[in-house]
Amino acid sequence: MLWMLIVIALIAIGYLMLIRRYRYWIKRGVKQGNPALIFGDNWGTIKQKQSFADMVQMVYNISPNSRYCGMYQFLKPTLILRDPDLIKQITVKDFAHFLNHQNLIPEDADPLWSKNLFSLNNQKWRDMRSTLSPVFTSNKMKYMFSLISQSGEQFAEHFLKQNKEIITVEMKDTFTRFTNDVIANTAFGIKCDSLGERNNEFYLMGKEATDFTGYFIIPQLFKFCDVTFFPKSVSNFFIQLVKENIESREKHGIIRPDMINLLLEARKSGFKNEESQPIQDT
Repeated sequence: MLWMLIVIALIAIGYLMLIRRYRYWIKRGVKQGNPALIFGDNWGTIKQKQSFADMVQMVYNISPNSRYCGMYQFLKPTLILRDPDLIKQITVKDFAHFLNHQNLIPEDADPLWSKNLFSLNNQKWRDMRSTLSPVFTSNKMKYMFSLISQSGEQFAEHFLKQNKEIITVEMKDTFTRFTNDVIANTAFGIKCDSLGERNNEFYLMGKEATDFTGYFIIPQLFKFCDVTFFPKSVSNFFIQLVKENIESREKHGIIRPDMINLLLEARKSGFKNEESQPIQDT
């Protein structure tokens, strides 16, 4: 009987703590919706009845006359800005105080992820952004347009070969495969035909690499269990792919209008940022 009373008391305390957490924005006079316990405003996306964009739009429309409103990503309070002037104030004028974005995945989740621009914060982010910015200018992006065009022509040719007046396709799968081919061609320097060769290795590895739902939901559990962000087979595949690509280009003097070539040029310059500080080659 005593144990039952203890369990009931613990459940009641936990419930009250959750209720208190979901009053975070109310206490601060900020409009909010009706978050579900534990899942917050993500409950609709968890049940797959609502996309993430629809969920944000729903919260955004809670108070049309407010400059901002509040939501909860599971247990985490999140502020949604509505007023253009306030957005400009934070993202431009006061950017120095708000440069760190939401870190959905821990920086040390994986050796490959730890040097990613989206995982870095503070000075590390500043240094890496300053290093990569010259690589992603509009002129250098135009430099890769011919490769994107090649993938587009291959995409169109695939359907023209079928010689049918009406073709039924699953749009998400079709354009996921097209996007995969564009990334392979422009970023990794290899040609893929994911519509013709549906189980090519690059597509399968890319699909596995972008399946990180678990990390978004419970990253702490993955970290506790020492599970890396990318599966070992995926990490090894892309590391080896880039390594062999670079070695081949340097050995045979190959120049190709793609991302690897742009990064190789940046490496030759010493990976220096706008303040001329050397950056460690990762």
